Amino acid sequence: MRNHTRWALPLVVMVVVACSSGTATPAPPASHAPTTAAPQSQAAQSQAAQSQAAATATAPSQETTVPQTPAASVNALPSVPTGYTELDQALDPSQPLKGKAVNIQVQWTGGELTNFTNSLAPFSAASGITINIDSVPSSHETVLRSRIEGGSPPDIAQLAQPSGVTAYAAEGKVIDLASFMDSTKLTSEHPSIAFLVQGDKIWGIPYKQDVKSMIWYPIKAFAAKGYTVPTTWDDLITLSDKIVADGSAPWCVSAGGPGDATGWQLTDWVEEVVLKSGGLDLYNQWINHTVKMDDPKIKDILDNYLGKILFTPGYVYNGYQSVVAQDQKTTMDPMFNQDLAAPQCWMQKIPTWYGPDFFPDQRVNGTPSKYTIGADGDIGIMPFPAVDASQNNVEVSGDTMMMLVDRPEVRAVTELLALPEGLQAWILAGSAISSNNKTPADWYAGSYKLQVASQIFNSATGAGFDASDIMPKEVGSGTFWTEMDAWVNGGGQNPTTDATLQAIDASWPTQ
Repeated sequence: MRNHTRWALPLVVMVVVACSSGTATPAPPASHAPTTAAPQSQAAQSQAAQSQAAATATAPSQETTVPQTPAASVNALPSVPTGYTELDQALDPSQPLKGKAVNIQVQWTGGELTNFTNSLAPFSAASGITINIDSVPSSHETVLRSRIEGGSPPDIAQLAQPSGVTAYAAEGKVIDLASFMDSTKLTSEHPSIAFLVQGDKIWGIPYKQDVKSMIWYPIKAFAAKGYTVPTTWDDLITLSDKIVADGSAPWCVSAGGPGDATGWQLTDWVEEVVLKSGGLDLYNQWINHTVKMDDPKIKDILDNYLGKILFTPGYVYNGYQSVVAQDQKTTMDPMFNQDLAAPQCWMQKIPTWYGPDFFPDQRVNGTPSKYTIGADGDIGIMPFPAVDASQNNVEVSGDTMMMLVDRPEVRAVTELLALPEGLQAWILAGSAISSNNKTPADWYAGSYKLQVASQIFNSATGAGFDASDIMPKEVGSGTFWTEMDAWVNGGGQNPTTDATLQAIDASWPTQ
């Protein structure tokens, strides 16, 4: 499931990273919220927006010159040698690639776009390469498709879903990174690259990561009640039973929104347990439909894991009947009952973008929340506990960079994006997690959320990309969502688990 809502009007904004003597100020953390996940990252895009795509593709650009000289604290340049030939060439003091230009198309806007440009500014200044960033907040992938099919692709493009990258690769539109980059270095430093690798070909770089294997909880209220953070599934169930016995609901659960995009939260639960019980082999076979949805292992996960959370009396605030209709923006509100002194629900499985944007006071008033996040704060984040201790895997989603045009300067920028320094300014702004496992831990020290997320990611032995973002759209953002909604609304009985999983299987496109 994509984790960034795009509410902007359909326009194309050109941001030019060009030489300047100014100083770039790091942007504040960007607001995060989920959006619908489907191939093209626009499952909920209206027909009207689609009909405007051609016009959007050629719409006049608004050009902005971004100062290249970064703030002293964000002078993010990798040390040479970097392990990549063209990047080393570009960073030579003689600036052999000075005057060259590289074009990148992204969907990011606002603070995200500022953080991206700030991350590239030090390299642009050091190399003399001008980096033009086309920000397409709406219809991004429709515009990208139009440009590619029109024979004028950007040099590099950002996509949210690996399935979109490999689809372009199948058409011969994407440059194989293994043709010029050290594939051993690239794959060893990016655990989540697996869905971008086909044989000896590598079709993209997992650039920015979102970690989903986490649970929000009222940390001070936990301590006051003597509750401890569970490290195993059995511990989680024991804690849930204890909370019920103490008179409140352990879980805040929603499958609702944004808009009509209901169900992705439920598929996240299933994906989490598949990864943490059957491991990456089962997970990959399931995504590829080698293991069917109605396989006994998947059925067991619905009945005895997700079903245990959703259908045990007292576990879910307002009961399972409320889950699909409950707006995800408000689902954690009962946790804040009496200023967190008496939570009515205690845990929510949701990625880092949730708070504080959706804490009730900040959501309603638009002003910074009075509730703090952190080990010594009001709200904490715990890792999703182990199901099978031997399967220490993490669920992720994120943004991929694919290279569409092959020139030395484009190679250099692509290689930079594969290194931690290509995201450093964004990380230091407290608003991004690198997919590169060599990223220094102290870069996250200023943000509790990112520190926890990076610890979860870097301590995992394997990473699985959000399955519903990889599966065919008819399934991933189609029947997998809708059938899970129906299953929950029917209490797991009407339709039955078997009928639910068989219906999802039946929707799988024929090869």
